[in-house]
Amino acid sequence: MIVKEEVTQMIRVKPGWRKGTRVTLEGMGDERPGCLAGDAVFVVSEKRHKRFKRLGDDLVLRAQVPLVSALTGWSLSFRLLGGEKLRCSFRDEVIFPGYVKVVKGLGMPVAGGEKGARGDLRVKLDVVFPENLTEEQRKGLAEILRGCV
Repeated sequence: MIVKEEVTQMIRVKPGWRKGTRVTLEGMGDERPGCLAGDAVFVVSEKRHKRFKRLGDDLVLRAQVPLVSALTGWSLSFRLLGGEKLRCSFRDEVIFPGYVKVVKGLGMPVAGGEKGARGDLRVKLDVVFPENLTEEQRKGLAEILRGCV
């Protein structure tokens, strides 16, 4: 006699588990008369986040910075995945295209690593250049930036 039965099982996903991690529940799969019960295998997938991207144990955050702020100083405030607010300040730095600031220990938890071990947060800044300049702006910029290397 074949009977349909539903079983609810809780799976605790550990912090830092990566996409593709498999959890096997032995003997919890389908059963057939005269056969042993199969295993139920669950595969962890990652939900896409609107601000962060996972890269191994690191988190990557992309942000756009206007050219004038990239040259004169800028700060960026945002919330981490756990809800904590973080402010990155770029006061003494000139931000160039492809600039990356690494904040140690603010990435994903390291699965199976030391307790509290985390990857890094990588803040990648894209400099937004103006689409057009007046002749007066061009001359002014040329004078101001003359001699910069």
